[in-house]
Amino acid sequence: MGVNTRIYDRFEYWSVDDCRCEYCVNFAGNNRPCPLEVCCIADIREEALRREQGAVNGSQTQEETTVSCPA
Repeated sequence: MGVNTRIYDRFEYWSVDDCRCEYCVNFAGNNRPCPLEVCCIADIREEALRREQGAVNGSQTQEETTVSCPA
């Protein structure tokens, strides 16, 4: 990139919609269970949920932010 190159749309964080199981590389299909025992993006999904709920609610407890894989 040159000296005068500007990046206007910088990536900030993942949204909850970006963390759906359909986008996972391990997704087997709608009628099949997830082959993983632990979700590989669980930490990213929890952070996205915490950010989006925090914008709406203002504050929440730890048990409200816990998310499990819906497989």
